[in-house]
Amino acid sequence: MDNISTITIEEMITETELFQSVYPELSSEIERGENTRGKLNEFQLMQAIAHAKNGLGVLNYERRQIINAIFEAFSAIYRSDGRASAEVWAYENFGCREIQAEREDLSAIRDRMEELEQLIQWKESELLQIYREFHRLKQYLVNNP
Repeated sequence: MDNISTITIEEMITETELFQSVYPELSSEIERGENTRGKLNEFQLMQAIAHAKNGLGVLNYERRQIINAIFEAFSAIYRSDGRASAEVWAYENFGCREIQAEREDLSAIRDRMEELEQLIQWKESELLQIYREFHRLKQYLVNNP
């Protein structure tokens, strides 16, 4: 039998606030590493996450598990789709935003916008393929009861 734990809305809000509190540190560590070496490898990403986790303090086992799951999801998205996708995920799910236009030059903003535009196009394409497959299977069921 699986040991399934439930998370209350209050606990999720608390963990969201906790993740938001360390996200700027995580983002700056990733940015620092990428400026030095390019896209971080798994070890470098884990170091950036560990550095960000230093600001968490002492947590009980359940809270640590939830935060670790959040960081794991973030790192999986970073590894597969890149920093832009991971930042979008953090913003959509936790309201984390680390865009500081006053410190960035316009070319960096344009590069970021282009990266996001490509991500949107890729996701739209992927969604269209899924819809086509769904429609094809639906038609098959209609024609072959």
